[in-house]
Amino acid sequence: LTWQKYDVEVDIWSAGCIFAEMLEGKPLFPGKDHVNQFSIITELLGTPPDDVIQTICSENTLRFVKSLPKRERQPLANKFKNADADAVDLLERMLVFNPKQRIQASEALAHEYLAPYHDPTDEPVSQEKFDWSFNDA
Repeated sequence: LTWQKYDVEVDIWSAGCIFAEMLEGKPLFPGKDHVNQFSIITELLGTPPDDVIQTICSENTLRFVKSLPKRERQPLANKFKNADADAVDLLERMLVFNPKQRIQASEALAHEYLAPYHDPTDEPVSQEKFDWSFNDA
């Protein structure tokens, strides 16, 4: 949306979309093109907050986003009625417009829903942080 540099937060969004598909058995945002996809996203997650809209670099994207009707975020529990409440809570934390406000991978792994599968002794952690410098080009 903002054309900022990709970071791990985009992976959390992607994992959230995959997780939602696992819960429901079909794609969460089955858009036909980027315009339709964004419309479907905002129907569920509401209009992006102002702090996200202010980071949009493309004038065309900004104009498009501002032209859409204001929408309120829908509780994901309404869409995922048969899902475990902890699963829905995790999904709510993954699908947040502002990348800096999304749950972090380490937090997601420690989330109550994943607790039965989380074993820190069997989850290797890289000694080095990933080098994102290729993103600076």
